[in-house]
Amino acid sequence: MLARGASAANAYVVFPDYSDSTVPDTLQLDASTLRGDSVELLGRDGAIDAVPVISAGTKQWAGDECVEWPTATLGIVDTSRAAGWTVGFVQQHVASVGLDSLDGMPGADSAHLAADLTRLASALPDDTSKTFRGIPFSVRYAFRFQAAPGVDAVVADLVRRLNQEASPLEQHTLLIAERNGARPDAPFRVAYHERAGGLEETIETTDVLGALRLPSPAHVALVVLREGQDTSAYAMLERLADGSWHVRWTSVHTGC
Repeated sequence: MLARGASAANAYVVFPDYSDSTVPDTLQLDASTLRGDSVELLGRDGAIDAVPVISAGTKQWAGDECVEWPTATLGIVDTSRAAGWTVGFVQQHVASVGLDSLDGMPGADSAHLAADLTRLASALPDDTSKTFRGIPFSVRYAFRFQAAPGVDAVVADLVRRLNQEASPLEQHTLLIAERNGARPDAPFRVAYHERAGGLEETIETTDVLGALRLPSPAHVALVVLREGQDTSAYAMLERLADGSWHVRWTSVHTGC
């Protein structure tokens, strides 16, 4: 998988084969096999462009050194068109799924969806943290998408904050909710959720980079970035045939 780097023409080459618990003491990652391939660049809105990989390098991890992904240079001609890409895959391996942001909805629709999301988050049964009880949720982001034929879905991050003077705390609830697409007035139900809580400056947050459809059998997945104070990792959440969601993989955390 490619992830956008410092500019539109620069990409990190992410290898999902290893997690933090499985990476060996010394590892060399070779991305040079991508050279000459055509990759499909995706953004949150869907497919953006297909471009060639001009160059791709290698990266070695050894001992206690900082962990970094190999980088690749993309043959982008129209920089304005490709400016919004977030993730990329070798062509014909995935299909894009567009995400509709809460920010782009009409005011009444966005307010209604935000209210639905806070209601769902408040009703989750595993809220064991007494620290955040009674503190209202706010919606950090929300994206609507089609999870399957006839199934409307939304992925959102809801935040509760405790503004203590010395050490402000945050709790993030990532949730995916679904409803019958044939009934726009049908209520959403939570299909997946996870929580993270801690100090505002150190807590790991999760941002959605894009949605895609995987083949054999066709199903939808979300690519997310989990970003902490000094490290970050990529992950893929996928929807199974029974309608449940799970984390398919989480990459090694890069950084120092």
